[in-house]
Amino acid sequence: MFYLKEFFKSIGESPIRGMSFLFFSCLLAMGLTHRPWIASTIEKVSPEKMVNPYFVAVIDGSVDAAKIKNVLLKLPGVVNIDDKESDRSRSKLNALVGQLGSDYTLDANLLNFKSLRIVMSPSLSMESLDFVRNQVVKMGGKDHVSATDVKFPEVTGVMKAHPFYHYLARAGDWGVVGIIAFMWMISYWLCYDVFRSRSYIIEKFQRKKLVAAKSIATGLSVVFVLFAAIGIWNGTLKFFDSIILLMIFSVFWTFSMQDWRWKPTL
Repeated sequence: MFYLKEFFKSIGESPIRGMSFLFFSCLLAMGLTHRPWIASTIEKVSPEKMVNPYFVAVIDGSVDAAKIKNVLLKLPGVVNIDDKESDRSRSKLNALVGQLGSDYTLDANLLNFKSLRIVMSPSLSMESLDFVRNQVVKMGGKDHVSATDVKFPEVTGVMKAHPFYHYLARAGDWGVVGIIAFMWMISYWLCYDVFRSRSYIIEKFQRKKLVAAKSIATGLSVVFVLFAAIGIWNGTLKFFDSIILLMIFSVFWTFSMQDWRWKPTL
């Protein structure tokens, strides 16, 4: 208990640096004991999962578009079906014919169609998205229904071009853990003098040795055990990840075993 108390007292000596070190220690432990959760979170914030995919189906007059619409709305993952595309498509066709001149006419049968914009949930996999599209074609028949490929709004491309999403796409969950580990190393380096300054006084007058090393080891051990237990409880802890966390804590902790002279706390 003595060294655990010293760990928190040392943090209290410089609240900003101390709390930053404790925060990033917990965050790093959280990241490595809950890495599957980070991976699933990254997948949820991907551009494809933040916008609604859609496709457009064109149905000729021989098919009951209302029936297809009712069946689709019962499928899980279908958010909305917009039939306003029909009027817009007819307007575009009439405008095109008008530009060609009065010599051109359009058969009335060609205007007898329905254009449906089927909007789906971003939580669906690509297999599920293609399944919904194929169901539309299957219900009406290939000769009477044509459907575009599943598309994503243009904002998806803009988001993918952003460095943040580009980094997540390449590095994944390990990229997030790497950033947290880097921030933890900086916080450790900034906070180390606080532990050394306090331990120097204790070692000088209470005849104890390696107080800083033992205090840091005790505090980090509590963090490790706490988040490892939470990871086991949630079923996200992996043995390999726990070894990496232990190695990171241990490698930097060994530096605290050096016999350095007292440095004043800023």
